[in-house]
Amino acid sequence: MRIGLRHDRRSIRTAISINDSGSCVLVGAVITTGANYLLAVRKEKAEAARVMLFRANELKTAARLIADDFFTAQTAVTEFVDNKRWAPVAARNFPLDAWQNDREVLARELPLEDWNAVEIAVWAVERFRTLAPVPRSSDAMAEIGKPLLNDIKAGIEALIPYM
Repeated sequence: MRIGLRHDRRSIRTAISINDSGSCVLVGAVITTGANYLLAVRKEKAEAARVMLFRANELKTAARLIADDFFTAQTAVTEFVDNKRWAPVAARNFPLDAWQNDREVLARELPLEDWNAVEIAVWAVERFRTLAPVPRSSDAMAEIGKPLLNDIKAGIEALIPYM
């Protein structure tokens, strides 16, 4: 009988030993899985932050360049409205290159209200560019420029928070 007890003790020890190593493997797997999950979440957050920074910089650049085009037009329209004088033809050929190049950025990033103000400002600049200069500008002609000037100013104001 003693042999039977010894054998039973050995099998119990062997079973305990097997269970201990199995639980160690399980604990190791849980730790590895948890660490991999945390690293993946950290990587995703870093990538999202990088994308947000890139988009913010892209918006800032586009807003500054387009506002610069608007400032140039605003100067000429102000001269026309306040002093009833036309800017030289070369000066009235305002570039809207920044708008052409970067309007997709603004369309993606701006709220609808700001987008509409900027788009109306572009139309105002284009409308002013197409006005035919007359030798002597009258008050009536200057009145045409006032709404255009207001639209350009509104476009600049809409871009300021993003610059």
